[in-house]
Amino acid sequence: MRKLAIEVPKGLEGVEVDATKISLVDGERGQLSYRGHDVAQLIDWPFTRVALLVVNGDDPAKAQCRHFEVALAKAARLSASDAALLELAAKTATHPMTVLQGLVPLLSRTDEFESFGDAAHGFTIAAKLPALIAGLYRLRSGGALPEPSDLLDPNARFLAQMGLAAGSANKAELARAFDVTQILQIEHSFNASTFAARVVASTLAPVENVLAAALGALHGALHGGADEAALEMAIVVGDPARAADFVDDCLTSGRKIMGMGHREYRVLDPRARFVKALAEKLARGTSLEPLYLTLEAIEARISEQMAERGKPLHANLEFYKGIVYRAAGLPPDYFTAAFAMARVYGYLAHFIESRINNRIIRPAARYIGVIPA
Repeated sequence: MRKLAIEVPKGLEGVEVDATKISLVDGERGQLSYRGHDVAQLIDWPFTRVALLVVNGDDPAKAQCRHFEVALAKAARLSASDAALLELAAKTATHPMTVLQGLVPLLSRTDEFESFGDAAHGFTIAAKLPALIAGLYRLRSGGALPEPSDLLDPNARFLAQMGLAAGSANKAELARAFDVTQILQIEHSFNASTFAARVVASTLAPVENVLAAALGALHGALHGGADEAALEMAIVVGDPARAADFVDDCLTSGRKIMGMGHREYRVLDPRARFVKALAEKLARGTSLEPLYLTLEAIEARISEQMAERGKPLHANLEFYKGIVYRAAGLPPDYFTAAFAMARVYGYLAHFIESRINNRIIRPAARYIGVIPA
């Protein structure tokens, strides 16, 4: 006899679909932790140490981190076939996220990460993502593919290969802000793109297909693409004085304000608190300050309006992140790709975890169409 279907909320809101040891999103208290470590502490760690913690489950020793950084640096070098594919993609007008999703299954393999088993090639892909993004940017800017870098820190290597903020007076401050932002994006439980990864992983598809599926989900404006959309919104509004009218018009028309609110958090997204502080510091006294002030005015107005309606609403990670990325020199259409450089380690952690007790994810559907005679 067929089991009775269980009706669940649209979008699976509040439904626990599986168990995980990787991260805890505490939406009631506004806390986020990776493997039992609060992100408030983790933002003071090196990026690779946090990435290894998320993947392995244990705080890695200094020697482990060094070995991992060396392996990432070796695997990051694009092969001749990788470079040829990237050069073809650069000639199109395709969004960088679509380029990544298309290239990921085609990248050449290396043997630096054999100890990770089925996930080994996934770490090669993670290593190559920054080089792919930097290469795409440089080629489309009329330059050549960047030379391989000996820098061991993957984020520092990425910024160097992009050629961003090289002459900035606050280069160290920018690098630190970029690092913190990336750490805060490594993992976030069963978000849409991670769940997409787990669905594909459950079919026993290879890791490159799993990562390509996750990247496709991350591109969406309601997910990773909200960072680009939020900054574009601030540019359109153009002035803090116009923020109130903009918000009121959105509330009247039902138009969504990108980067505001989060499915999981009933209070302020803890990541947003850190990113907003970084954005304010980087924007102060620069050409980005009007954009920052416009975002701040939008946030204040919608928070005020929603509080009056008894529905508190706060900025999420994506709302101010564009200011940090622009301060580092990233063009808006590369924001989500930079996000992917960090989140890929979360995807890989979930890929590994899903293999422990795998069962294909195959929900039922409630048919509401015409019943055949």
